[in-house]
Amino acid sequence: MDLDIAINRGNAEKPAIIFIHGLGMDKDIWINPSESRILGGMFPLKVLLSKRPSTKDFGLGSDTPEDEVPKSSPGVRLDTIETLFEDLRIKGYTVITWSQERPSGAIDYAVSELEEVIKFAHELTKAGLILIGHSRGGLIGKKYLLKKNRSIRGLITISSPHKGSSIAKIVNYLSPLSAVISPLFPQGDKGTFSFAIKRIFDFLRSTALKELLPDSHFFKSLKDEPFDWIYYVSVGGTDPTLFNLYNFSIPDIFEKIIPENLYPEEIKKGKGDGLVSAESSRIPWSNEHYNLSLNHAQILFDKEVRDLLVKAVEKIG
Repeated sequence: MDLDIAINRGNAEKPAIIFIHGLGMDKDIWINPSESRILGGMFPLKVLLSKRPSTKDFGLGSDTPEDEVPKSSPGVRLDTIETLFEDLRIKGYTVITWSQERPSGAIDYAVSELEEVIKFAHELTKAGLILIGHSRGGLIGKKYLLKKNRSIRGLITISSPHKGSSIAKIVNYLSPLSAVISPLFPQGDKGTFSFAIKRIFDFLRSTALKELLPDSHFFKSLKDEPFDWIYYVSVGGTDPTLFNLYNFSIPDIFEKIIPENLYPEEIKKGKGDGLVSAESSRIPWSNEHYNLSLNHAQILFDKEVRDLLVKAVEKIG
């Protein structure tokens, strides 16, 4: 198996850290997030890290008429993005990640890739391994643990849906979304926007995403349990705001098109990060768990989260 692996060698007396990216992502999410893109390359990751813009962000006064305010701003972006991968590299750990060959493929296929990465990682450390996974990446790590490899000393999951995610269920209510948002974009951009919306629909209908539904075959067949030689840490988010435009955000727009009784916790304020609920993000037998007011992407790069996880890694080894 010829994998696209990135590695920084560290102290062989410390555990090696293997980072596992989530659905539709690549290794750049850990090592070069400014270049990482989501949904098959349609959007830069920074879209998910922006904050809602205000009139002053456009150099306008608070008394500016609404019809003079740009409606298609993607939000105010971060200038720099720091990563846990780099934090641990600086601390002297060997850090490894790879781009999954089928980032929207079945979890079992990604587990087979992880097995190859682990074989390689064993050559670089005398102190065992720690797996760190974001979103579906945490489930890939969790599924691998069923092999009962005693060299794995820790599993850290970041916004991973341990009880599944109901977000795929909202696809039936998204058809009106294009009609609602499209008028906010300049005429010349509508073709690109329509194509992007189609890619989003295709993603939400994908087999890989449906695998993450709580009642999927994957979760029904996942007979996992805690192992006493592994230290478990999980982190979840409670801010579901993913995309910010001037006069609304997602999931604000969902409130207009999804029936209240079907509104999933993943996109309820204080309950989820936009894709995974805070409850689902908790490893049931975690030694440490943290919920923070961050969305599904922000939680990867937030300094408080990174500091917590560096301390957890140091505690493990």
